Amino acid sequence: MPAGPGRGGLLAVSDANHERLLAYVDRLRAGALRLPGRHGKVNKTAVAQACGFARETFQQNPRFAATLDAAVERLGIELPASEAAPERNSDDKARILRLEQQLAASRSEAHELRRRLHRYDAIAEHMAATGRRVAP
Repeated sequence: MPAGPGRGGLLAVSDANHERLLAYVDRLRAGALRLPGRHGKVNKTAVAQACGFARETFQQNPRFAATLDAAVERLGIELPASEAAPERNSDDKARILRLEQQLAASRSEAHELRRRLHRYDAIAEHMAATGRRVAP
């Protein structure tokens, strides 16, 4: 059985990752910045990417989760400015409605043409196999 990294090797990796997390939090604190946020919570994916480890580390290792929670309490969360959807005027709405109707009509026509093509393919196949014309 091949030998994998020992328990000591995993602890060394964990310690190195934790040091990177602490350094990241210290850099944010020194720059008077906040932790990245998303939907009112800390963006764990962004933090993990900045520190160079997997996001799941926060769920799998309570030490990382506790460090992140403490950092959220000290630094806070930076919420991105929400971009409001541009208001559409009545001309845009009318154009969208017209285009949607045209699309629906085109889809219906394409469906009917495919149905006819299938019918004509069946007729052509029958004529080739039997040599007789199909009565409509």
